[in-house]
Order: sequence, then structure tokens, then C-alpha cells
Amino acid sequence: MLNVAGLCLRYPQQDLPLLRDVSFSLGPGALLWLRGPNGSGKTSLLNLISGIIPQRVKAECSGTVTLSGTDLCALPLNEKFRHLAYQMSDPDHQIFFPRISKELSFALENAGLPAAEMQQRMAAASASFGLEQFGKVEPGLLSQGQKKMLALASCAALDPPLYLLDEPTSALSDSALQRLLAWLRKILDAGRIVIVAEHNAILESLATLKLDLPK
Repeated sequence: MLNVAGLCLRYPQQDLPLLRDVSFSLGPGALLWLRGPNGSGKTSLLNLISGIIPQRVKAECSGTVTLSGTDLCALPLNEKFRHLAYQMSDPDHQIFFPRISKELSFALENAGLPAAEMQQRMAAASASFGLEQFGKVEPGLLSQGQKKMLALASCAALDPPLYLLDEPTSALSDSALQRLLAWLRKILDAGRIVIVAEHNAILESLATLKLDLPK
């Protein structure tokens, strides 16, 4: 169960809060669809839940985020991967390694998983997002849509209880979009919790709860 209570956020350069008293609860298998115009705070809310705010981006914030009794706000960023995976809207902001295989294995190595389990997870994630033939390819050579699929595959390989997805459908081809939808259905059926900031209404049928953030 994810419980978000009373989240408020104000950036130093702003006179008024961007987010005020955001609260919701999500059980296993639930998908929350964050909606709103650009600048309404969708990405900021994901950054706040993930801990990027205030641990990397400084801002005035308050409220609580707990996942199955664990206080996510109290965890350092380098421990968050045990509880959540975050796909950012711009994949270039989270792709760092010279090979796709290393990109997929990095967090799994940090988690101390056995080699056999790592390989199994990487193979499953690659198959889900159509990356089987790209293991030794430099990520910089991929298209923007393929980079987005790599970022999603990295999240899938971690298999945490909570996924944060920021504009996951942008730059995707029709076939890639169908892969994304199939993967979302799979992880929701497995009891994972998903929060999606997305303009594309194609995800509406999967949403358990919708949260509109006004400008």
C-alpha cells in the first residue's frame, strides 16, 4: 500500500506553492494517472515521491510518503531503488553507460543479485521492450523512442513494488506503445503500483484513480 498524505511543494523562486495538500492511497495493482497542463506539477510530484526533491533539487516541502509501512522520505536516494523505479520524461537524463547490457545490469549489481537471476531479469526486460538485439549497442545510437524503451526496461528489470513513469508514451511507435501497454497490464496484474504522468489518454483504461493538477 502506498500512502501519500499532505504533500506540499514550493520552489525557492516561487511566491506560491506549486503543490498543496496532495493526498491519495494506492493498493496493489493500482495505477494513478496524473493529468494536467505543462507546469502544473506532475513531474515535480514524481520527483517529490522519488526523493529527487529535496535530496537533489532543493525546495520547501512537507507531507509524508509511505510504502508498505516504509517511510520513503527518510531513505537516501541510493536506497530508493529497493522500493521504486523512476522512468524520467527525457531518457538522456538517466542513461549513462556505453552499452545497453550495462545499463540494464547496473542497479541489479548494486542490489547484489546472483548472476543467474540478473541475466534472467535482463533477458525478460529486453524481450518486453524489444531490445534483445541491442545488448552490445551504444545507447547513444538509439532513437529517442528506443531510449525510452531502454529506460522502461531498466525499471522493469528492477521489479520494485512501485513504478513512477513520466510521459512513458512520448516518442514511441505504435508497436512500442503496444509493448508498453502489455507490460503495464502484466505488472498491474502482479500487484505492482504505478503512478503515471501522461497526456496520452490511451492509458485511461488502465487507471484506477485519476488526479488532476490545475495550472
